[in-house]
Amino acid sequence: MEKRIGERIAQCRHMDWAVLYMRLFAGGMMFFHNIGKIQDYNEIVNSYPSFAFAGSPAVFVIVSLVEVVLATLIIMGLWVRASAIVMAAGILGVLLWGAPGFGTLAFTWLGVYVFLAMSGGGLYAFDTALFPAKRKN
Repeated sequence: MEKRIGERIAQCRHMDWAVLYMRLFAGGMMFFHNIGKIQDYNEIVNSYPSFAFAGSPAVFVIVSLVEVVLATLIIMGLWVRASAIVMAAGILGVLLWGAPGFGTLAFTWLGVYVFLAMSGGGLYAFDTALFPAKRKN
């Protein structure tokens, strides 16, 4: 019986490593994607929509800043579920808005962020160290 419990705990630790990898991968990819967007500001700024309160440049800055902050939080493992839900909602909005040529990639990113929203930060996240009562045994 004790061996089964040990094996089960070991399997959970493998899942924690997988969640860590997914957090680092998704957060890093989104972070560097936004760095690239910021570098190509002049070419992409006009592709962003204008709203009543802000023009295309303001929307670009707000979206890029929010994505960089959320990607950093996901990498660090702070508020992973909330950050992933916001990112998934943004991507779902882009899918529903009908951005041309963005369907398959957006759907893939939506799946990644839904996974992170469901799994949380895992054992190797700052949330686990900051809030030990919620930590897995």
